[in-house]
Amino acid sequence: MIIRALLLSLLLTSCANNYLVGFGGDTNYLSFDHPNSEEAVADVRAAANKLCRQRKELAIETESTCSLTRCATNYQCQERSDAGN
Repeated sequence: MIIRALLLSLLLTSCANNYLVGFGGDTNYLSFDHPNSEEAVADVRAAANKLCRQRKELAIETESTCSLTRCATNYQCQERSDAGN
């Protein structure tokens, strides 16, 4: 419930470029759909870091697939002790 409230708060207060398409309070996976640009990649990384930090975890990029114009990027929030393994 708290995660959903934090996510809603992030969605409502973030800038117009919101690329998050999948995130659940009961899972630690984040999915983003965004333009294939350096700015969008940086925005997505920052959003993933912010969401995972709220859970006191690290954002680890697990997959990124891009076309010439769009990317789908996935992150997993992991505890610091698990991130190095």
